[in-house]
Amino acid sequence: MDVRPSRRQVLQTGAAFGLSAAAAAALPPGVLRALAAPPTPGKLEDIDHIIISIQENRAFDHYFGSYKGVRGFGDTSVTQPDGSSIFAQRYPGSSGNRLYPFRLNTRTSTGECTPDVDHGWPTQHATLRGRANDNWLPAHIASDGSAIGPSVMGYYNRDDLPFYYALADAFTICDHYHCSVIGPTDPNHLYNFSAWLDPAGVDGGPLLSTNLKFGGSQQFSFTWRTMPEQLEAKGITWKVYTDPTSNTINNVLAYFKAYQTNPTLAAKAFGSAYPADFAADVLAGTLPQVSWVISNAVEDEHPPDPISLGETYTSQLITALTANPAVYAKSALILTYDENGGFFDHVPPPTPDPGTPGEYVTTSVLPAAAGGVAGPIGLGYRVPTMIVSPFSRGGLVSSDVFDHTSTLLLIEKRFGVEVPNLTAYRRATVGDMTSAFNFAGPDFTVPPLPAASPVDQRLAECVPTKTYTVPTTSTLPAQEPGAPRRPSGPVQPPTNLPVSPGQVVLGGLLGTGAVIALGRLRKNEGAGAS
Repeated sequence: MDVRPSRRQVLQTGAAFGLSAAAAAALPPGVLRALAAPPTPGKLEDIDHIIISIQENRAFDHYFGSYKGVRGFGDTSVTQPDGSSIFAQRYPGSSGNRLYPFRLNTRTSTGECTPDVDHGWPTQHATLRGRANDNWLPAHIASDGSAIGPSVMGYYNRDDLPFYYALADAFTICDHYHCSVIGPTDPNHLYNFSAWLDPAGVDGGPLLSTNLKFGGSQQFSFTWRTMPEQLEAKGITWKVYTDPTSNTINNVLAYFKAYQTNPTLAAKAFGSAYPADFAADVLAGTLPQVSWVISNAVEDEHPPDPISLGETYTSQLITALTANPAVYAKSALILTYDENGGFFDHVPPPTPDPGTPGEYVTTSVLPAAAGGVAGPIGLGYRVPTMIVSPFSRGGLVSSDVFDHTSTLLLIEKRFGVEVPNLTAYRRATVGDMTSAFNFAGPDFTVPPLPAASPVDQRLAECVPTKTYTVPTTSTLPAQEPGAPRRPSGPVQPPTNLPVSPGQVVLGGLLGTGAVIALGRLRKNEGAGAS
């Protein structure tokens, strides 16, 4: 029986791989059948580059509570201790005494830029109130005042974040990824680089606050081990790319003495510029095995900075990474946020019992920043997280529990370098992120994404003194319809396949950088002919 592809199949298959109609028609039928076959499953070892980008101060519900298929505004599994909806937070002084999340409309109001609400250790712990998660408004009205405090219940939707929602449609979003610390920026960045904040105070910590100035009093004072030092010792290449036009306040490696005394560590931690050096390394094929990318202080989305500039930064980062298809084909970019910035999230984070080793501050005198609260250190609230990779395509939702140490566990799993300082509690509680990849169906094409460019009219609203008007009445927000599609996680590829003398198996990069297994080819169909 003749099983030659039809002309339609020839053209469709050729177009999928960037071939002209004439070029596609010239391919032997066996090659076309192989190209049209399901993709060969991928594996973790196919990822040679792990890139981590951490933006600032956004909660999961705040950005993605209305997104389809995630644990968002449609979640009815969490209630307050009194049995009421977790979304109907107590609102002291209001006529209704309850406030639901309300939309920060960026098109018609001051929603583009919101005030920087308190997200320090004491207030963050106060909102959680043990594990009840029911004290958001009383805590923030006490710390931020009655005019600004209620803004913590604000959220955005697809109209406000078109690029990020399109990114989630194309790749994988994680709806149970938590920040590491129930606290502010720097402690969370410490976990991103070292899985630790030194709660017993033996190596210069604990750090529970944010040192806003690069070169502050604690610069180069910490002595515990960091993940980049582990990588360096094992010969795994790494760099930190930072924007030279901005104060590098989020590069917490400047807290560590080793990066002052070791020129090699210092060069890799502070010597590479974003975007220039990152883009050049991608194009040259010299991107390290592990990279951290730090945006500047305008594009990092830290309130009151405009969210649209954050989308622009992320779009440019992805454009730079995909400029070299061969590098992109072997890469995984993890986009996340340091902490929730004080904004509401309805899911109580997993927290350990008192006395859990390494998970409570145990110094004889608590730091002033603790506000009398010894812990728990974390996990913190959920933050938006997406994975951009050929191995995370398809608009998928991963609901496994992760935190910033999970990115380090992913590095450990891929490159065999142990995460330093990681407590037994964290290792048992969070995953290594391999389950969030769709290794069963890699897709090496770059999906079309909308342009992410700031709108002048929206940016004109960014006046820090302005406050968003809180609605006098509120109801539970709607969530986009749609069930979640799950990533496959690791898959076991077929092994020991018989190969007859009339068969060859070819692998390589074609057009968009796709890794293609061409499978069975008859001798008289070109490849493998003798």
